[in-house]
Amino acid sequence: MKIPHNCSACRYWSEMLAQSIGGGPLEAYCLVKDGRHSRKFTTGQMSCDKWAGNDLGAVDSPDFLRSGVDAIEYYAQFDAKPEK
Repeated sequence: MKIPHNCSACRYWSEMLAQSIGGGPLEAYCLVKDGRHSRKFTTGQMSCDKWAGNDLGAVDSPDFLRSGVDAIEYYAQFDAKPEK
């Protein structure tokens, strides 16, 4: 099954900072540093070229926060390009 490359499946779509205005769609804050949606609320259907899988949760996931593990550093070990 292919994972959709949209905000709701991205590790930078916040699990802690979200809103739904007037019963509208859920929007969460984009935590990526330099994407086109950076520091904005986005719906789960939006996407951008900074998408990264969230297999282990968002970078601000309560699980990461409780564990004291830096999520960005943790994910970096999986994202590193193998040396040739």
